[in-house]
Amino acid sequence: MKQASIPSNWLLAALAGLALAFATSSALAAENIQIQPSGIQTNGDPTATDIANWGTFWITEYTNLYYATCTNSFDPTMQSDPSIPGSIYCVCDWQGTFGDDINFGATLPNGNSTWLGNPAITNIDGTQYAYLLMDVYWTNVTNITSYGGIGLMTPGYGMVFLTNNVAIPSKPGWQHYAIAIDPTLANLSSIAGVMIYDWQDAGPPAHAEFWVDNVQLIARAVPVPPPTLSLDNKPVPGLAFIAASPGTYDRQEIRTVGTNYSWVGASGPVSYSFNVAKLADNAHAGFEIFIYLNPGMPSPTDGGADYGETNVVRVGLGNDADGSGWCDLNFKTNAPNSNGVMWGLGYLGGVWNATVDGTWTLTFNQDTNVTLTAPGGGTLVTNLPPEVVALFNKTPGMQISIGGVPGDPSRVGQMAVVTEIKITGTPGEPNVDSNFLTQPLDTNVWEIIAASPAGVQQIPTNAAYWVNWTLPYTGFTLQTKAALGSGAWTDSTITGYDGAGFHHDLFTISDLPGSNSGYFRLIKRVGTQLQVLLPGETNAPGTTTGKIGTPQTQTVGNLFNIIINMCDPSWNIVSSSDTVAITSTDTTAFTPPNTALVNGTVTITDNFFFGQTGTWTITATDVTNPAILPGTSTPITISQ
Repeated sequence: MKQASIPSNWLLAALAGLALAFATSSALAAENIQIQPSGIQTNGDPTATDIANWGTFWITEYTNLYYATCTNSFDPTMQSDPSIPGSIYCVCDWQGTFGDDINFGATLPNGNSTWLGNPAITNIDGTQYAYLLMDVYWTNVTNITSYGGIGLMTPGYGMVFLTNNVAIPSKPGWQHYAIAIDPTLANLSSIAGVMIYDWQDAGPPAHAEFWVDNVQLIARAVPVPPPTLSLDNKPVPGLAFIAASPGTYDRQEIRTVGTNYSWVGASGPVSYSFNVAKLADNAHAGFEIFIYLNPGMPSPTDGGADYGETNVVRVGLGNDADGSGWCDLNFKTNAPNSNGVMWGLGYLGGVWNATVDGTWTLTFNQDTNVTLTAPGGGTLVTNLPPEVVALFNKTPGMQISIGGVPGDPSRVGQMAVVTEIKITGTPGEPNVDSNFLTQPLDTNVWEIIAASPAGVQQIPTNAAYWVNWTLPYTGFTLQTKAALGSGAWTDSTITGYDGAGFHHDLFTISDLPGSNSGYFRLIKRVGTQLQVLLPGETNAPGTTTGKIGTPQTQTVGNLFNIIINMCDPSWNIVSSSDTVAITSTDTTAFTPPNTALVNGTVTITDNFFFGQTGTWTITATDVTNPAILPGTSTPITISQ
């Protein structure tokens, strides 16, 4: 299929559109946040009962047995700041049988803590803070030399690392950390808490005790500048594995649905090949595209088979700064949750090629004979040990994974693009020939196993532009217009991903605002009023009332849902975490407690009913900012 082209005059018009000024609004600067050792307090002495917002809220679990344990308590005898007595004391043990994770931390004032039992608290915008301060005191440390890092938590247990591999001091004592917060980090716009994270590889049992005190978020003295737009008119068609999540080792991959793609016992050669159209860029050398051959039944959600699974054959292709590529071949056996011998006895060598583009093929013949072939014809000819083949043969089934991994924070946001994947000659499954230029990803053949929903996406041949803008962009909306002059701008409905300091949206030719010209802008809307929607009503920006639909009939004592939105003067929903209060002209109505908005909206579920017949309204009032106009519902008549 021929790739569609973009008229040159369209590109010129689009670039001209970038010169449009942003619609921005002034905002109050964020205030410093102090998290006392007792949890969420801004002043006053902590007490031993005030530790609810501190806790070990995520621990690795295998088959319902915890291999890492952690307990916390308030210790009134230890403090880094003499003026504020007490700190949080934590005791952690790692069994060592498997790799174990412990995540210890606290929710923030105005930070979402539903996983700690307090759903009424909402998130903060982490881009408004310049530093995270924290004091940590380690003691009784056994078999641990460093811990995973210090950072921030997002809702749903996500992690934004600010430091990695922090050394544990050789002598006990308070260690003060003042860690800068880069506002371009992905996922900062919705922060729920602070955290200390520790991962211990499989090995001897480990133990540590530590105190945490004097945790603060320091607000930025200067507001973060608005984002800036740019266009990239070189999308590469194919199946893209995009480092769209912040984790250094987050895999974005696909895996065969069929479970018997083993080469063992084949009557002829078996090959696994992939055609590369793009592998990051030369400024980000080391981005990896991989193939994992996974015997048995790998974890249905974990893409890190090279680490997590027991036995694996791995092919890893990385790009070099000059555009060339080096492809490794490795194996490991009997090594769950570790790299095993993959980089020792399991390293079989590699092959170089002057470019990463083209077809790379792994071929097995007579079980143990292996050839790795580069696009230019270079080969690695080697053998897999017979005992390894016997072990793979003993484990029934095999699935094949292919995907990308950044391997370094600097490569987050980069991507690998393949145009074709072939598997031929396996005795247990039919051949696979997936051409991603001419056909969509076949979900009967492949399943997506990705750390980010945007991590695996098919870039069509009619892809026109990547529209990019700098992070952070909290509150901004992308709009398009075919030509300047009269007429309204249109909100873009395309969703993209954050990475390496930018947000990226992919536009196809059919997505463009005009056939010969087009303009893009980012606009930041300002919330001025609340909106109350009853069941049967829908938000409708640009209309007189801001809503469409007819309220559903309600009766006395019947619980029903209501929606509260923060809106601009045109009834567009605007991001906000303000707290709202709900009242009614029916003084006997059952009303919910004050509730916080999340990204500008909240659905109050089964927590409101009218207490008597009549015609009544419901009003939402902004408790956080009294300047916001209250919202009143459509009058509704209640029957018995």
